[in-house]
Amino acid sequence: MIKLDYRTNNPRWGISGIEYGSWEEFAFALGYLANEIHYRNKYDSGLIELHFESNDVQGAWGKEGRIHYYGTKSYLSSRLVNWYAAKSAGIGNISYRVNSNDYMYSLVHDFGFVEKRYRGYTTVDIFPPVKNAFDSVWNVLENYLTYTGYTNTQINRIRESYEEGWNE
Repeated sequence: MIKLDYRTNNPRWGISGIEYGSWEEFAFALGYLANEIHYRNKYDSGLIELHFESNDVQGAWGKEGRIHYYGTKSYLSSRLVNWYAAKSAGIGNISYRVNSNDYMYSLVHDFGFVEKRYRGYTTVDIFPPVKNAFDSVWNVLENYLTYTGYTNTQINRIRESYEEGWNE
């Protein structure tokens, strides 16, 4: 479901996940995620990877939807502030992890992001839609905003944020 608050309350760990403060912030992050050039597992220069980790196989509460971030703290805290607020420590060469199951599910089920599974592995990679990602992802958000009563002026402002995230 498309929304601004993707936080959940885990009985063991408490509240976690991403919460966006505005549709402009949501659209910026969505535009960023829709552009595969930002993906480290596609392009070596990318700063992110999206995954579903099957931690439930090892006795955890369930699958964990994560953004692995490989960039600097200053970039994350200034450009993707909602992710920064939801971050946890990274491991290895991962700078930070951003856990948000519901957000990952929304990317896949609402926006058409693609799950890529690998034989013998429990982790699933998530990538933007294969065909025309810019327009296909934007069209879903635009239709949602139109349906929920946003004006053309508001939608145009939100689209500017989406384009800015795409071009980041």
